[in-house]
Amino acid sequence: MARYRGSDWVKVGFYWNPSRWEIIPIPKGGGLLPGADDLRYVRLPLPLVMLLGPLMGGVYVVFLPFIGFGMVLGFAWKKLLPAARRALGSLLAKPEVAPKEEGWR
Repeated sequence: MARYRGSDWVKVGFYWNPSRWEIIPIPKGGGLLPGADDLRYVRLPLPLVMLLGPLMGGVYVVFLPFIGFGMVLGFAWKKLLPAARRALGSLLAKPEVAPKEEGWR
């Protein structure tokens, strides 16, 4: 797999930017890769793209519900934790307001 930089003139194909996880399709006749010189690209062979495309789509479909559950649970945790602290805060002993005992130094 050949490596290229941003703003290089390349021939038709699929080019992957590992830093952004982005695949750039270059149409027939070739074209310039987007971005500045600091962006790196790797040319992907067509059989690899044909194999990985459906595989990545399948992984996305399988894990999408788990991502949704995680987002909902994270949101609920952030909302419920302060409410629980407020509700239980008056029930729990607070050391800073506890009466001082005689005889202790």
